[in-house]
Amino acid sequence: MRPARSLFLIYGMTMKLNLKVIATASVVVVLAACGGGGGGASTAGPDVTVPAATGTSQDTGLAPNPNGFAFPNFGSAASPEVFGETDLVSMFGATPDICVGGVADPCKPTAEAAAWARMVNDARVAGHCEGFAVLAAARFSQAVKPNSVELLNQGDVTHGIMRAFATQFLKETQDETSKWAKKSLKEKVAALEASFAKKIVGYSLGVYTDEGGHAVLPYAVEYETADIVKIKIYDSNWPGQDRFVKADLAKNTWEFSFAGADPNNDPNAWTGKSKDLDITSMDTRASGTCPFCGDKSAVQKSLLVVRSALPNWKIETADGVLTPGSNEIGNSSVRPLRSSAAGPSIGAPTDYVVSIPDDKPAKFTLPSATRISGITSKVAVQIETPGSADTTVSLSSDAVSTNNPEVVLTLADGNLVGSSNGDNNSVTSSGDAVQIVVDGANGTPVTVDVNADAAAVDVRTPGRDGVDANTSYEVVTQTSDTQVERKVVGTNGKETTKTEDGQLDSTKVETALPDALKAPAVKGGLPDAASRAFDAGTAASTTTSVAGGPTTTAKKSTSSTLKPTATTAPQTATTVAKVARASVRVDVNVDGWSLAASAPASSGFSANLTGSTGAIQDGINCDSVGCLEGAATDVLASGTDPATGTTSTTTLQFKMSGVASTFDVRCGNAGSWVKASQAGGGFSATCSFSNVTADETIYVRA
Repeated sequence: MRPARSLFLIYGMTMKLNLKVIATASVVVVLAACGGGGGGASTAGPDVTVPAATGTSQDTGLAPNPNGFAFPNFGSAASPEVFGETDLVSMFGATPDICVGGVADPCKPTAEAAAWARMVNDARVAGHCEGFAVLAAARFSQAVKPNSVELLNQGDVTHGIMRAFATQFLKETQDETSKWAKKSLKEKVAALEASFAKKIVGYSLGVYTDEGGHAVLPYAVEYETADIVKIKIYDSNWPGQDRFVKADLAKNTWEFSFAGADPNNDPNAWTGKSKDLDITSMDTRASGTCPFCGDKSAVQKSLLVVRSALPNWKIETADGVLTPGSNEIGNSSVRPLRSSAAGPSIGAPTDYVVSIPDDKPAKFTLPSATRISGITSKVAVQIETPGSADTTVSLSSDAVSTNNPEVVLTLADGNLVGSSNGDNNSVTSSGDAVQIVVDGANGTPVTVDVNADAAAVDVRTPGRDGVDANTSYEVVTQTSDTQVERKVVGTNGKETTKTEDGQLDSTKVETALPDALKAPAVKGGLPDAASRAFDAGTAASTTTSVAGGPTTTAKKSTSSTLKPTATTAPQTATTVAKVARASVRVDVNVDGWSLAASAPASSGFSANLTGSTGAIQDGINCDSVGCLEGAATDVLASGTDPATGTTSTTTLQFKMSGVASTFDVRCGNAGSWVKASQAGGGFSATCSFSNVTADETIYVRA
């Protein structure tokens, strides 16, 4: 029996450490997350400890400004970054469960690790609120400089938030959150009070309605009366502002302004009872283990993320029937994902976290477009359907099956993965192999074994991915990182086989959502993000090193004004001396690119340099290393326009994507190398300049 793998921090330290070790620098940890729900009911592990309440107001000293981030909570579409293999290695280490053969550089994710990453990326679509909360808490706890408010949403910072987001899907986090959800509101407030009395920001806090959930960071409690308590919070939806959750301990109810600009006067404030509010400790997040590594037999539960166009699905379990919304029956539960997204009221897709025992099969009815991704005690699964009234899917610990040929099933076990669609469709793992059984279009049963010789296979029938109507079935096998073999069997029995470029979706860390499941451009109920971000004003550059890791350049405010609200007064700081803007040169150095010009990675990609408004005209746009060699552009540097007196900060971003193999980029001599991560059908990396004042060089190597 293999032991479960303990969770790793960003740069290889094990998660079984206290927060003192976690927040050693500007981009901190892999801790918990937003998206993530309260979740699976469980009897495993000891019960949570409830301290005695004293009814005393307590404050840790944390403040949204400067200890929160200046940029607001964002969905995955707002950033080019993707949760990928480097994040998996940072969290869990480069073990054979994570990287094929245990090879870390470059790491090729195992099929099951890639499936878990796809689940995380699907869950990130609507927001990262808990990632914001936990990262801010860890940095505050260790007084890390620069303050969080000075960091930019790019590179290591973004990935730190994503990794923090991902820990909501750890068994330990789910178990503890579920136990706190069952406690009274008074008991939860007592736990916060006891933590704050020690000046420890020790918990994240989740609130839920039937249509959505949100995570925030509590840092103080104020007793207005013996029973009315204001829980002060950092809310990533409202950077720099004083927000709160108000609890009535006598009535066991709470109120929270999700979208109101004035939280004291919000007619649409969220309200709920004790079961609709939970807390999760930082300590539990720090002791999490890889949920799909080693011997998973102790888990005995399935943890699933369900994203659907409409909340009209149901799951029949041995405990009873689960439906969307806060719901718990026996050892099964469903709760809105803490993703900071209002649901049906704005016509947006909804996300839920479902936890069910998998010792007996569960039956899913899916009338609307739905994608389900997650893990059981033995395998990783994904279910995708356009939805219909008769769509049902059966899921057990080692198998998934359906009666609808439009449903695409995917099952991964270790480094084996099988996908399929068609009549009488099932995918099953024996532990040593994965077997696909499906009827071809002519009714002939098709059985395909997925094993070490063919580790990733997709069986396709008409109606999917352009499969011809005269085709009985296709068997597509991944033969290398960038090529597949496609065997086509016609309804007349004729067979053809060819090799072509491509990568099966089942081996990727991210796949595009169907249109029906994509997030709206603006979060429901909230003003646009730009109006909620800090007005940073003039900024200077400060460079911060991460222990054992890369250097991060971030904006350091020298003249900052917070937008006034009902609870936040304007705050200002000293303005720096003005320097006239000048034209500088930014070029590209490819001396470190050792691959031949004919190599697949040396062409066919997209490389772009973009910048802040008015700072750059032509930019750099290339599709090959030959184009990048000697590429350069003129840029208007940071400074003051003598004619208008307007001071501007020039920021630049260089991104290479769609590269056939791994590579590194670096922005400036003082910058750090950024290793590309797998995204879609290739590799992608981004580096940035936060304050351009002189000539600079971008370095690319492979």
